[in-house]
Amino acid sequence: MKKLFFILALPLAVSAQQKMLTVADAVLKQRTTLAPSRLLNLSWLPNSTRFTFYGLKNNKDCIIFQDANTLVKDTVLTLDQYNDIVSKAVGSGKGGSRIPTLTWVSETAFRFSFNQSIYVADIKTGSVDAVCYLPENAENVELEPVTGKVAYVSNYNLAVSDKNSTRTQHAADGAQLGASVSKSDYLTTDGKYGLLYGTSVHRNEFGITKGIFWSPKGNRLAYYQMNESMVTDYPVYELNKKPATTKNIKYPMAGAASHVVKVKVKDFLKNRNIELQTGQPDEQFLTNITWHPGEEKIYIAVINREQNEMKLNEYDAVTGSFIRTLFTEKHDKYVEPEHGVTFCKNPAQFLWMSERDGFNQLYLYNSNGRLEKQLTTGKFDVTQFLGFSKDGRTIYYVAASEDGMNRYMYSLDLKTSKATKLTLEPGVHNITMNSDCTLYIDVMSNATTPRKTILMSVNGDEKALLLGSPNPINEYKKCEMRLTKIKAADGVTDLNCRTFLPPDFKETQKYPVLVYLYGGPHAQMITNSWLGGADMWLYYMAEQGYVVFTVDNRGSGNRGLNFENVTHRRLGVEERADQLKGVEYLKSLDYADTSRMGIFGWSFGGFMSTGMMTKTNAFKVGVAGGPVIDWSLYEIMYTERYMDTPKENPEGYEESNLLKDVKNLKGKLMLIHGTDDDVVLWQHSLQYIKRSVDEGIQVDYFAYPGHLHNVLGKDRVHLMQKVTDYFKQNL
Repeated sequence: MKKLFFILALPLAVSAQQKMLTVADAVLKQRTTLAPSRLLNLSWLPNSTRFTFYGLKNNKDCIIFQDANTLVKDTVLTLDQYNDIVSKAVGSGKGGSRIPTLTWVSETAFRFSFNQSIYVADIKTGSVDAVCYLPENAENVELEPVTGKVAYVSNYNLAVSDKNSTRTQHAADGAQLGASVSKSDYLTTDGKYGLLYGTSVHRNEFGITKGIFWSPKGNRLAYYQMNESMVTDYPVYELNKKPATTKNIKYPMAGAASHVVKVKVKDFLKNRNIELQTGQPDEQFLTNITWHPGEEKIYIAVINREQNEMKLNEYDAVTGSFIRTLFTEKHDKYVEPEHGVTFCKNPAQFLWMSERDGFNQLYLYNSNGRLEKQLTTGKFDVTQFLGFSKDGRTIYYVAASEDGMNRYMYSLDLKTSKATKLTLEPGVHNITMNSDCTLYIDVMSNATTPRKTILMSVNGDEKALLLGSPNPINEYKKCEMRLTKIKAADGVTDLNCRTFLPPDFKETQKYPVLVYLYGGPHAQMITNSWLGGADMWLYYMAEQGYVVFTVDNRGSGNRGLNFENVTHRRLGVEERADQLKGVEYLKSLDYADTSRMGIFGWSFGGFMSTGMMTKTNAFKVGVAGGPVIDWSLYEIMYTERYMDTPKENPEGYEESNLLKDVKNLKGKLMLIHGTDDDVVLWQHSLQYIKRSVDEGIQVDYFAYPGHLHNVLGKDRVHLMQKVTDYFKQNL
């Protein structure tokens, strides 16, 4: 076994440390009282050197402003004042027991939503003005701050309203609850099941998160139309009814018909609707929609269904006509743009993110599509673009370290391409910059630092430590964390590993082992952050006496394109080989009882857990949540990127299909699934159970009625107790 490199170890130690976490603690408190302390709703005021966060005054919510130059703090809004503003806006009633998230539009005015209506209040003048009254069923709400118009989806259709929308009155006290949608508000009228407007498309792949796109000045509105009529209906059972009924969803499976998407534009200046001429074939992906600052052009990254070619196309937003393809990117496996065009201060230039050289890097183009230069180079991924300096000569961004463990902030001179690292301490830095990018707030953590919030200027001056969090689990039994590296199955690539050791750990004692994994594209389980990026339940299991181990295998995220796409057309193969290298490492540890090893994962991790239980003999117990069993049952956009179609790659689909391996199960395996899962369909695990019956193999099973892909809320405590008990009973 090659030498292991230890990066960092244990959480901070203090006195007694006798308390033990419970499952409920680990699930319900990991983001509240057991999370490192933080400044809630931290944000910069627009065009200002002041920032705002939430605090307490007389044990009630309040909002605090702090000046970045003088560091003076002012309480500008209390809960009572907020509730008075709500009462003034709606005529009666109270706002509630908490101040919700507010959007500050100036240093004195903020925007808030109440009862499906949007208001702007000014704390200096005391005025409260309605921006828009929305119907109760409004979804995908997108406000245009310049004009005050609000676009939203109602009954499958897209509508645009403002403060002149018709109000609906509450029968009891006259408080406004929203608005009815007048015919004049609707931009579309033919929306229905199977034909949707203004919604996210392509199953939220390619960085798509919404379906409504206001132009910079609010004069035009682009939006998606998604026609799913050709996609097969898939039944989801509504088990809370008597008798049970079904509702249909549209689910485009690999190799089957995909939905057809179009991009349309409402021109408010000319009062007309147009459709962008995105051309044929119908089955293509229209991604990363971006407006030109002048509002006359729209840019779309168009990807073919094979997902091996991307064209950055320019369209006329006035006529809808295709203007030109600025450039094309191709790859023999797949392309995957996830960030749209970012125009420079001078709109004759723009930035583009691409993995074309093997890592996600920044490129500078002119507006004609000519590459001027590659701005960032190296064996690392740029993970976030932050902004431009006021003069537009400098950009700011966040990038991962070469091993993917850290996130650092950089500045880069556009003329010289010289990059400067601004955050030097190893760890994960989450950056929030003010409007002109002269100041930033750095919320960072690493394996020994729970969290600290630092106010910085871009010239490198630390202006203040705003908050330093103590160890939130000081009073609990301490579990040492080790961050290490092992070699992948290729014998060359370093893989990141995280191990939690039980309290009062002794090298001479044997401990059962729990392996937690995900292993799929875009996901990264291990970072140089508090608890190594782990869910607190893993720490809880270490407290219960387990060695808890995770390795980020090849195929996972933030380590470059080649690290991820090595799994192409053979999902599960290289990932499993790397996980077995993790098992090999565990077997080299005298304190790991590898005759008592369990494995647990969800979604892609459920696929991996199930495969590890039947394709290897390394584990005694496994738990697989929401597992993919047969990739031909999974969605087009994700599956065909990584596997091609079943017709093109029958061997790969057969190799990854876990049904044929049921007969090889030797240990104890429990599958868990939400019955309403619309991501990994319930059919996956049900087919596995059917095959286990056919093969005479005993498999344990638990379903969560009414839950989607993840079991959330109070029921998650039940889920994690179920998983905990299963390992305790069988290991």
